[in-house]
Amino acid sequence: MNQRERSVWDLVESVSIFFMRGYLAARARAFEHPMPMVRLLAQRDHAHSDAVLLERELAIYRSQRQCKPAKHRPHYAPQERAEILQLMRLRGWSCKEAAARFIVHPNTIRNWKRALRDKLRADQVVGAPPWNKLHGGVRWLVHEMRQLCPERDFGTRTIARHIMRSGIQISRTSVRRILEEEQSPHPFYGTQSNRTNRTAPAHMMQPRKPHHVWHLDITSMRVLWLKLEVAAIIDGCSRKIVGIRAFAKRPTTKDLVQLIDDSIKASSTPRFIITDRGSQFQRAFHSALMQRGITHARGPARVWQFNAKVERLFWSLKRWWRVSLVPPNLSTIQKRLDDFAVWHNLYRPHASLGMLTPCEAELGLRRPEPIRYTEGGELEPKITIRRHHVGDDPRLLYPVIKVRPKIRFAA
Repeated sequence: MNQRERSVWDLVESVSIFFMRGYLAARARAFEHPMPMVRLLAQRDHAHSDAVLLERELAIYRSQRQCKPAKHRPHYAPQERAEILQLMRLRGWSCKEAAARFIVHPNTIRNWKRALRDKLRADQVVGAPPWNKLHGGVRWLVHEMRQLCPERDFGTRTIARHIMRSGIQISRTSVRRILEEEQSPHPFYGTQSNRTNRTAPAHMMQPRKPHHVWHLDITSMRVLWLKLEVAAIIDGCSRKIVGIRAFAKRPTTKDLVQLIDDSIKASSTPRFIITDRGSQFQRAFHSALMQRGITHARGPARVWQFNAKVERLFWSLKRWWRVSLVPPNLSTIQKRLDDFAVWHNLYRPHASLGMLTPCEAELGLRRPEPIRYTEGGELEPKITIRRHHVGDDPRLLYPVIKVRPKIRFAA
């Protein structure tokens, strides 16, 4: 396009914009006119202009599809075929007119109509029923759990774990997809399989049996103006909190040895204890463990992964502690820590344990294989759910889900 043609084009565009803005201003004033007839005429004119512009838009889109070879054109899904046949009935189109609008051969439209009349071939047009769709009761349970447990740390992965623990097979992606949907107006009621460590190597980082390896570490926490130290011991196999204690100041080697002795009395004597290279875990600590028949293993410097299991426990503890209301009293703080240990050991499932809690993993229990309930299946679940919490802290929550499957009778 040369300079002269560009100038003519700019002039035409400016004139068209001028008239278009005047037309829109007049129509806007007509929308606010006191006479109902004038407002009705403005609405009709607006609908007519929109229809003309949409027709031009579809003409451009249709011309682009006509230029492509037939094998490169988009394929219509069964639901889209049913929509096309419905539009044909509503608009009164013939097969030739519908084929011209949707860029297909007229015989294709005729084959769709012929298949719709044939019961054996109707799935080609309207599609097969979603037999793999999760049952409505399971979908209601996901929405109900989100309402009962709206906390930030109770995410889709945690919801899927609790549901699978109750015997219903569901994945995290299914939970996320269900939560994006709208909840049913009325309730219907009114996997990961268990993993074993048979192939795991028999060393300290992946022990095969409970209370073979313990992890010990210290972290700092603050309650209002009070700064305290928390020492925790966690079992490397079952992730169970064996011992946890709060100290008003930095604990000494004697304090940590006393914590280990109390933990041994409550459970059993471990074979190894893994710590970092802190000042409390030096020669005196090493000698005290040797007297008790325990091997002391110190992790490399600046390698937190060696003691990652207890570090992960501290991450969960601080996340819960950040929003908890705890008075600055050491005895009250210790009671809250004991409640957290009870919740962690009895009611918190772990993905690394096959959705088992630490106490279940310690006892060697196995959860039953989850069942997938679908809309077209033979089993129909009767589901109830309640929310409970440990002690007087509502953030230490755990849902109680009960599922009673029953056989669906054919009508």
